[in-house]
Amino acid sequence: MTLPLSGDSAFFLDLYARFVKDPASVPADWRVKLALMEAPAHARGDNGDRIAELFRTYGHRQARLDPLEMSAPSLIPELNSIEGGEECVALTLAGEEVSLPKAQAIATLGSVYCGTATLEASHVIDAGERAWVYERFEREILSKADQDVYARTLEAVMLADEFEHFIKTKWPTKKRFGMEGAESSAVISREIFRCAAEAGVTEVVIGGMHRGRLATLATVLGKSLPALIAEIKGRDITDGDATFTGDVPYHNGLAAEIDTGAGQVAVRLLPHPSHLIVVAPVAVGAARARQEQKAKQNAGTNGASQVLPFLMHTDAAFAGQGLVWELLQLSALAGYSVGGTVHLIVNNQIGFTTLPSEGRSSPHPSDIGKAFGVPIFHVNGEDPIAAAAVTRVAVAWRNATGKDAIIDLVCYRRNGHNELDEPRFTQPLTWSKVDDRPTLKQLHSDRVKAASATAFDMAEAKRKAFHLALDRAYATYDQVCNSEPERQTDIFAAPQPAGPLPFGIVTGVARDRLLDLARRMSAVGDGFEADPKVRNFLTARLEAIEKNSGFNFATAEALAFASLLDEGTSVRLSGQDSVRGTFTQRHLALHDRRTGQTAMPLASLVRAGARFDAVNSPLIEYGVLSFEYGMSLADPTRLVVWEAQFGDFLNGAQVVVDQFIATAEAKWRMSSGLIITLPHGLEGQGPDHSSARIERILQSCAGGNLVVANPSTPANLFHLYRRQVCGSIRKPLFLIAPKSLLRLRDCVSILDEIAEGTSFQPVIVEPPSASTCSKLVLCSGKIAYALKAATAQERINDVALVRVEQLYPFPSEAIGTVLQRFHGVPMVWCQEEPSNQGAWSFMRDRLSEMAPDRPLAYVGRPAMAAAAGGSIDRHEVEQRDIIAAALLPAVRAQAAE
Repeated sequence: MTLPLSGDSAFFLDLYARFVKDPASVPADWRVKLALMEAPAHARGDNGDRIAELFRTYGHRQARLDPLEMSAPSLIPELNSIEGGEECVALTLAGEEVSLPKAQAIATLGSVYCGTATLEASHVIDAGERAWVYERFEREILSKADQDVYARTLEAVMLADEFEHFIKTKWPTKKRFGMEGAESSAVISREIFRCAAEAGVTEVVIGGMHRGRLATLATVLGKSLPALIAEIKGRDITDGDATFTGDVPYHNGLAAEIDTGAGQVAVRLLPHPSHLIVVAPVAVGAARARQEQKAKQNAGTNGASQVLPFLMHTDAAFAGQGLVWELLQLSALAGYSVGGTVHLIVNNQIGFTTLPSEGRSSPHPSDIGKAFGVPIFHVNGEDPIAAAAVTRVAVAWRNATGKDAIIDLVCYRRNGHNELDEPRFTQPLTWSKVDDRPTLKQLHSDRVKAASATAFDMAEAKRKAFHLALDRAYATYDQVCNSEPERQTDIFAAPQPAGPLPFGIVTGVARDRLLDLARRMSAVGDGFEADPKVRNFLTARLEAIEKNSGFNFATAEALAFASLLDEGTSVRLSGQDSVRGTFTQRHLALHDRRTGQTAMPLASLVRAGARFDAVNSPLIEYGVLSFEYGMSLADPTRLVVWEAQFGDFLNGAQVVVDQFIATAEAKWRMSSGLIITLPHGLEGQGPDHSSARIERILQSCAGGNLVVANPSTPANLFHLYRRQVCGSIRKPLFLIAPKSLLRLRDCVSILDEIAEGTSFQPVIVEPPSASTCSKLVLCSGKIAYALKAATAQERINDVALVRVEQLYPFPSEAIGTVLQRFHGVPMVWCQEEPSNQGAWSFMRDRLSEMAPDRPLAYVGRPAMAAAAGGSIDRHEVEQRDIIAAALLPAVRAQAAE
């Protein structure tokens, strides 16, 4: 073959060599070009399968997808250069070998790939999967819709239209983010549930969006209409208190059982915040937990075949938010896979006021899916029959391959971003088209009437019944009580009692059992050749426990995990390099030096029904933390831990902290026992990786919503882990975790501190050795060890050191006891963080409230823009000055801003 190239053609020759070896190894567009070049001149373009390949590759670019017809479909040279004729060509179509006149083959392929629905799948890497999806798509599109399809698609459109018209009439100035222009999204949702039921799926976990939310709740998911109308009206139908804020109706979730016509399916629609894309990984994490629960309940079954994740997005969010990339990156990883998610993009062709040409660099909002080999189904929003057809293929693909599928529903908004927004200010031409456009109800009713009068009558009867139900609901919505409906918004577990996590939960473990667990978790199997240093690590750990010479933080964590697993409680830890540990402290997985095989000693302690997962995550914070939070929501009996590699990595996931973790209980009564582990400490290593930004976390604390702890002893870490699942109340725990303390010789605990009858100590007091006390130095975290060492070295015997191990909920009773014990003694708050960071502001307010007449001084670094300095010498000088200032008789306290 001669390549028509000039200059250096090495790249193209390499491409051709790969094509000859494996055509699927080159990009789809080059595959087509090289195939045509390779063919004899008389055969180019004439071969039926080559024609089909062209349509499958380029057809989506010429499809009629825009219902507003603002721009004509592109004329693709590769397709328009094909000449018709009456000679027959052989091709594979819908899985069948057929021989058709060339003109008919072109027309048929054009109707499949260039009509109101199309498929992009040439980027699917596996040739068998690619052939499968082409075959299934072609079969569905070429099939004639029956009466049932006409009736149920029209019913979905009619009910959505009826609901939106009803609400608009009653409350014309209410924001509702209506479905008008995208009613086919209701068709797709219903079809997903129906296909799921037919495939044996028993539950669908949904992450949604504002657009069409209320209509979906009312017409697809069966939310109580009186309750929904009461919420839209603005009635407070909650039984909440000052700690429960509630949320707007188009954010709220729903748990319900729906009849799909093919069987019952449980649906769990998660509530979502205004930053709505964050709900996607939360929903997928929840789905993973539900899948594992189902597999546990039905031994030997695949949980992914029983629980289907379904995510709804808008075009601007899917194309613009980096979280989508993170979510797709997780989709095929063993620690995060859910056996495929069905994504629906409601493609409004606008983002608030931003046009696609301003909001993305790719032709379609779904194009990011190509990087991950996800088939993409595009469909015109004004063809509900085609929308139902592509949905059936998408769900079948997911069930057959265990991989994601994307449906791009190209539609429009009849209103602006919401009903109070005026889109004609910025897009007058678009909305002149919208204003002249008949409603989808009108268009589809005419089509269905022409195809099947019976189908129309069936849908119309459902519309009339729904209208009566809306009238009844409107007449009675003011009678809705706080208990009605029966907690439809309890998405997973029932809400926990309001208020903070109680102190004093006993979490100790019998000494003999601790010894047994230590031996079992330190054992290396016969013939397993672990690294000698790792063997020494395990040996030293076991000796420390058996001799009771003092165990460190990593051992305390391992014992906590082991004790829970031995009790039948599942444990999941994930994070970047978390299996070994960023600081080489953990070694949960052992690696055989000869064979490369791995073993997890803790896994041998798992009781039947429980599971232990230790997962190295990708270099992703936002998506992974959101996923783990979703798991903790759906499975409150499991200990779920996300570890940031360094505390400041939480910055990259701040949205899920603000929108879900810190506020979900107040907004939606959703409880989580997730542990967020944040390594923290200023150690002269520069501004980055030093601070977990404790001040930001404490600023989010109110109403007992969170737990913030900064344990300075291994024993307290052990109790914190166990307390998360041993009590009945679930609260997210922000664990300010150690770095240098992991190896500090003085930082050890003994078995008596975690033995039976013991519990977490929120405050640790080290009283002065003298009979009098001149100063009360309060602190939190690792600086306590420097203070203690200085008192010993300088022989200071009249200072009481008080470690505040739990910052929130504030241990007022324990602190009050300390203040009473050292009545009238001046107080110092000592920290290594700058004064505008760390816990100082939080502690100042609480200590001043508890002891308003007692002097309170601050000792620490002055306010800084960065978290820490970059010079180790300077850092050490500053640390010495802080310790000296805190302990000197005359406190040289720095003024705190």
